Amino acid sequence: MNELILKACQALTQADAILIGASNGLSIAEGYHIFACNDMYRRQFGDFLQQYGIRNVIEGCFFPDPQIRREFLQRLIHYWVETYQPSQVMKDLLALIQHKDYFILTTNADTHLELSGMDPKRIFEMEGTFVQALQETPIADKSRQVQSFLSRYHGKRLGILELGIGRRNRLIKQPLMQLAASEPNATYITLNLAQELYVPPVLATRSIGLEGDIATTLKEMNHILSNQT
Repeated sequence: MNELILKACQALTQADAILIGASNGLSIAEGYHIFACNDMYRRQFGDFLQQYGIRNVIEGCFFPDPQIRREFLQRLIHYWVETYQPSQVMKDLLALIQHKDYFILTTNADTHLELSGMDPKRIFEMEGTFVQALQETPIADKSRQVQSFLSRYHGKRLGILELGIGRRNRLIKQPLMQLAASEPNATYITLNLAQELYVPPVLATRSIGLEGDIATTLKEMNHILSNQT
């Protein structure tokens, strides 16, 4: 694994730009799990669990009663957005990309990427944010920014960094794999747990699969890159 991590670091160092795809696995690496009824959830939302049977964040965000859903979202934003402090996971990710041009595609609604110092103009939250859900505002479409970024680096050394996206994901993973296949100078780097790690055969020679805890892998990558400077 150390050789693979070193290879991934070299690819990011040599890249002209980095395109990131991030999903639920990145949030889980931080300790935030929208599908879990874990200790954090019971501590923050135990009354919603007892009174309404809301078992996790995703159920709360889509609870059919609008008033209860609004109350849930208000508390969620308090705990997960307003009082959020950047995790080591996000600090390590920022350190990896801060000296490169980058763009981030994510289905995470917690806004932790921008709250950790990444440029909001270079982040497309494809399914919106918790704040947008509370305010019932439309999702900002950044398709033009994405296309502009991809056009700018067409044919160049593009590092595609995939963080915690399920192997069957069609919203982000499938387009990223298709993009990597169409860009001969792109390197496809994916970080995930063993059961979700997937690299298509067509990309085998230009891909790096890093199996394990994303938090640990990002920390090791950041350590290697910091020692190179």
